[in-house]
Amino acid sequence: MKVLNKYIIVDKLVEKKTTSSGLIMSGDEYKDMRYQYGNVINFGPLVSGMNIGDKIMFDRVSGHEVIIEDDRMFILQEKDVVCVL
Repeated sequence: MKVLNKYIIVDKLVEKKTTSSGLIMSGDEYKDMRYQYGNVINFGPLVSGMNIGDKIMFDRVSGHEVIIEDDRMFILQEKDVVCVL
């Protein structure tokens, strides 16, 4: 798979969200959180500052979900990445 320009292919991380007291929040309770986490699978030649396998935080409403070889992945642009963790 060859990624072009400033696009990044990410595997979204599904994390259990908990409150400060340890209660697990349902999907409806944290769906309004702005950012989401993922692992970088591949990126285009114009992307800088990250490596394959890096964990990143990105804007939840950005990008597109695709299925490649039965794997669900997410394609977004470099400008949508908030930070590399």
